[in-house]
Amino acid sequence: MRDVPVEVPGGQINVWHRPAENGRSTALLVHGLTGTSRWWTRVIDRLPVEIGLIAVDARGRGASVASPPPFDLETLADDMARCLDHFGVGRAIAAGYSMGAWIVAIFAERHPGRVERLVLVDGGLPMAQDPGDHEQSISAMVGPALARLELDFADEEAFFDCWRAHPALQSHWDDSMKPALIYELAESNGRLAVRVNPDAVREGARQITLDPPTNPAATRVPVPAHLIVVERGTADQEGGLIPLWVAEAASAGNPSLTVQYLRGLNHYTLVLGDGAATVASAIAGR
Repeated sequence: MRDVPVEVPGGQINVWHRPAENGRSTALLVHGLTGTSRWWTRVIDRLPVEIGLIAVDARGRGASVASPPPFDLETLADDMARCLDHFGVGRAIAAGYSMGAWIVAIFAERHPGRVERLVLVDGGLPMAQDPGDHEQSISAMVGPALARLELDFADEEAFFDCWRAHPALQSHWDDSMKPALIYELAESNGRLAVRVNPDAVREGARQITLDPPTNPAATRVPVPAHLIVVERGTADQEGGLIPLWVAEAASAGNPSLTVQYLRGLNHYTLVLGDGAATVASAIAGR
């Protein structure tokens, strides 16, 4: 696989790419709110090598950290069409994790002819929230992420120590997670810090929590879609990010959408840990 710059309005974004072989399909992979293309590493390792891959660093993340606004999910979805165009791919299996699930669902709605099928990985529908102040819900979601973005790290091990202490990973840490995470770290102006634009994070969080046209995006998908939801949430808490009843209600209202519920996994271990094999199977159509 190699990193390739792709032109988008106002600048460019980075794509981690390998071409398809033997007439096989290409998978378009879109990461979560503060993630990068490399969050798909464990999933990619479990996919057939013949499947083509377009793993995107969305605007404001990873090697696309300097890409310009706007950071709204509709713009990011349209960027996906430009990525397919760049590599001469007409239609792709579009897989999105967390925020990426909203992006690929919007992509399918805006560009249905470009999508073979969808894999929505713990995202794309209204999330579990405490009743009351919705702005508080955004703070709860973005606050821990932004705190990581504001840190300076003495070295790579200090960075990994931060992740080892994360409530979703501290009981599940495995050094094989390191390649998926280290890519987000870079040195700039004498600082070793995370390559994520906080403005991009805030805009994504606002849309998926507060924007009524955005947060139920998976209810409107016009192509075959497989939604994976898990038992536990972003802090390994019970209940999951997307409540099972919300997923089942969406499936009942949209014949294009099927739901798979996984116990024993949380939002992070679904792609960084033991859930990667299940996600890979869904993308490969096994």
